[in-house]
Amino acid sequence: MILFETSTSVFELLWDIALALFILRISFVYFILSFTSGCLIAYFRFSTLQPINHLTQPQSELYTLPLWLLMFTLWARWVVVAYEVPRVRGFRVAIGLVALGFMLIAELAGGVFLYERGLTEWIWETDPTAATAGGITLLLFGLMPALLMCVEKETDEMGEVRTSHGHEGKSVKDAVPVVALSEKEKKTNWESRR
Repeated sequence: MILFETSTSVFELLWDIALALFILRISFVYFILSFTSGCLIAYFRFSTLQPINHLTQPQSELYTLPLWLLMFTLWARWVVVAYEVPRVRGFRVAIGLVALGFMLIAELAGGVFLYERGLTEWIWETDPTAATAGGITLLLFGLMPALLMCVEKETDEMGEVRTSHGHEGKSVKDAVPVVALSEKEKKTNWESRR
């Protein structure tokens, strides 16, 4: 069989498939929570913020972008805690980038198909300032699970917070105190006299 002739074991292959499914599931949950929150914020913007304050669409988008960023951050933190995502930068970047892919597909579907304006009108008629700010917000959405590592505390295998002991820059030989040979001889001589 070809399965036994490969250098990759079956368990490694199954583990890679399981890891890919974990990433897809976690990133889809992150996307769907953020997308529904974004839809509620957009509804608030169209129904309340724009008509009452007489704002244009780009102005109202700029007003709501910090609220979107706050919601993305809260949902990213919730997903990291709920699914116990480890502090592995590659794993978190993968989750964020897959969720960003989902979000870009949803934005494209909403901008092109829902409003029936077409791709060229949707891109060329947007305000450059609001589009740039929205692009930066989407980029932060994709990187948010990895960016949260900057504010999280590092823990060891037991889940306890790591503390610094002052020997991080030293080699093991320099960090561990060495007992002099003469002290060892004194201890053995002392014990033999007893």
